[in-house]
Amino acid sequence: MTTRTTAKSFSAIIAFAILLTISTAYSASARTPTAAASQDSSVHTIKEAGLQFEVPKGWKVEEQENGNVVVSFEDGAASATFVIEDNYQDVVKGMKSGLKEKLTEMKSDGEPKQTTHNGMTHIEEAGSGLLNGVKVTWSIDVLKATKNVTILTFGIDAILDSHGAEYGKFVNSIKKI
Repeated sequence: MTTRTTAKSFSAIIAFAILLTISTAYSASARTPTAAASQDSSVHTIKEAGLQFEVPKGWKVEEQENGNVVVSFEDGAASATFVIEDNYQDVVKGMKSGLKEKLTEMKSDGEPKQTTHNGMTHIEEAGSGLLNGVKVTWSIDVLKATKNVTILTFGIDAILDSHGAEYGKFVNSIKKI
């Protein structure tokens, strides 16, 4: 059972991701997407989770006081929030609840799917919706590294599309250490 405090912290994750996106939604929707700049990257490690990934040049990494790690680009128009919590079911439930509160026309692409990603068990669910009339895509992924890591990816479609190659490299680089 999710405690009230735990549910509030998961809602805060959603609120943070959505605030980042709202802050750029109108300006980003007015911009023409540009091709990804450089494929240069740096490696970021989340020691507590036993996980590392490459951060493309120009992307930002923020380590929050609560232990979450937020990777964002295009001034927050797209982000991936890493939450280290063994009870990932409650994290996923809280994330979905937060998305339902903030998005209109929220849709899921289907039931969660279990696969393997770089040798780790991977559970994923994805979908879309509208945020203030702007189309966004979301995904919730759980990776079983040293600890369970739940990743909320959230962003404006046009921005995610314009950074497809960088995003693909980022995702492929996520591995257990």
